[in-house]
Order: sequence, then C-alpha cells, then structure tokens
Amino acid sequence: MDERWYIRITTSEGRSVLWHKAGRAHSLAPELGPRWLEHFKPALFQVLPDGQMVAYGSDPKAVDILRVDRAPQPIP
Repeated sequence: MDERWYIRITTSEGRSVLWHKAGRAHSLAPELGPRWLEHFKPALFQVLPDGQMVAYGSDPKAVDILRVDRAPQPIP
C-alpha cells in the first residue's frame, strides 16, 4: 500500500498546519496528491486555526493561505 499524501498549509501569518477535515488530518491517495497540489487555488479558500479549510471570507477566524505542499505522514 502506498503512503497517503498529507497537506501542509502555510498561512499568511507564517504558521504551518496540517489540512484537517471532519476533525482529523485529511489525506489524499498517492495518485491524486500531485494533481491536487498542482491545481489548488489558495485565493478561493482560507484556513481556520485547527487546519480546516473554508470558503474565502466565510469565517472571521480564518486566515489567508500562502501555499500548500506535501507534509510528512503525521504520527497517530
């Protein structure tokens, strides 16, 4: 089994968080990861302090996403 891709989000504040969805670190299949990174549009989303992505301007606690890249697999 191939290793899943985890996404590190770097915020405009300089923080780095893992992408979270449904309360846990979200991962992508190895065949999807590169394409997702290539086509991700940071201007459409912001990120909350817990790593959850939201639509741009939809939550006052959200900050801008500077970039996304592949992160090492988190320790469970």
